[in-house]
This record gives sequence, C-alpha cells and structure tokens, in this order.
Amino acid sequence: MNWTRTHALLGGVGLILLVNAVALGGVAWNCSGEPDSRLPLTQRELDRNSSWHNENSGLSLRLRWRTPTRDEGTRHNRGWLPAIDAQKMARLGFVMPAQVDDDSAPRFSRQQSRDALLVLELDGPLYQREVQLTRKRLDEARQAADAAPQNARLADERDFIRRELDSEEKTDTRLLLKDVGLDLKALRAQYPDRQRYLIVHGRVRPVSNYYQHIWTLGGTASAIGTDSINVPYQWRERLDRITTQPHRAADGRAQPFIAEVAFGRRLEPWIERIDMP
Repeated sequence: MNWTRTHALLGGVGLILLVNAVALGGVAWNCSGEPDSRLPLTQRELDRNSSWHNENSGLSLRLRWRTPTRDEGTRHNRGWLPAIDAQKMARLGFVMPAQVDDDSAPRFSRQQSRDALLVLELDGPLYQREVQLTRKRLDEARQAADAAPQNARLADERDFIRRELDSEEKTDTRLLLKDVGLDLKALRAQYPDRQRYLIVHGRVRPVSNYYQHIWTLGGTASAIGTDSINVPYQWRERLDRITTQPHRAADGRAQPFIAEVAFGRRLEPWIERIDMP
C-alpha cells in the first residue's frame, strides 16, 4: 500500500514538472526571435485587470479593443449589423444557408464557435472614422436642438453625444477589429505594418439578427490570451499607483502611460517597457 501511494505521489509530481516544463518551453518559444508585432499601447488600450487584488503580489493588464461601427446610425455597433459580415463567416468555415429565413437563420446561429485570428488596428483609419461619425452625430443633434430650443429631449441627446465625443477623443480605446482569418502568413502579408496591426488568437461566434422583417447573418468575436498581461516587477509599484482610482487626473481620465507590448511567435503578449510621467 505504501509503495502504491509513493508511486502515485511520484507520478503526480512528475506530471506537474512535465506540465511546467511544457509551459515554460512555450513561453520561451513565444519570446524567441523577432516578435510578430510590437505596439505602443496606452492607458486607453490597457486596463488594470479587475481580477487583481491587493493581496496578490502581481499586477496585470488586459487589452481593450472594440468593433467598428457598421451602421452609421449607431455607435460602437449597437445596431442590427453584426460585427463580422456573412462573407467572412463563410471564409472561417461556418455553414451558410442557401436561403435565409425564419428556419435557417436561427439554425445558423446555433453553430459552435470557431477559433480564428483577429486583426486589430491601432489608431488608424477605423478609429478616425469613429471620431468623424460621432462628430457628425453631434452636429446633427446640435442642429436639431437649436431648431427646437424648448425640447428638453433633444437637448439631452445633444449633451449625451457631446460626452460620447469627449470619450471617443480622450479615453476610448483606439484599437479596433479590422479583419478575421485563419492563415497568419496571409493576414500578415495583407497587414504588414507590425506597429499598426496586431494579430491575436480569438473565437468567433455566429449570430443572426432580425430587424425590420429582415434576417442578417454574421458573427461576433472575442480575443483569447489578452485578459492578463503581466506587468514586470520594476514597473508594478508605480503603475499600481497611477492606475488606482484616487490617483486619476482632475478630469477623471487615468494617468497616462505608454507600454511597449510585444506579441511573439505564438501571438502571446508581454511588456518590454513602460514609460510613465
């Protein structure tokens, strides 16, 4: 009996050591050679990880990104158009119905989600378009409010969009979903700027939206492996101070920092340096 227990214990220890060795080997492989991308990300793109607690000796950040507006009448894709269109969903291998109706559309959205690669664009044309669309909406809201100065609802809507524009220009992430695909080499050939376009692992889920008696098929995406980017020890204390709520600037914005974040061979991130005021 003692031998059996000893054998089981040694087997368990050996398994733990093997798992750790594989994990460390994966980290070493990811960080070896030239990174797939290296981007300067700010407090707008990196949030303090909400799962971090004071009793934990570590500090981690999570990557903030969003989908661009597809329907110009809405903001941040809150409308009826899915973030990923049907053509891209077909290229990812989802089965598209020959005819979209009340039977086929719900069946489409019940398909299992799939692994995919997400291309995220930093501070580029997609972000500038978001700013311009919000400015356009504000101009229209101002004109409507000025034309009916007694209408409180129009005034509230104008003020709400003004606050949206302020967030868009100062605090919202400038990292937006540009494309999805399956082949890293093909995507990198299409988006060669490694300081503008970040490629990460993700999952894509099919959705079917019904709006004004029309079904629209598409998908939504979520990133994998970007929710916990460890902050190196030498920057933890200072970054901890400036990302804590009481230390925010007078206008409510987080204190600024720039983190040089590399994404390696396995598209997994690590922080190379952090510049802070």
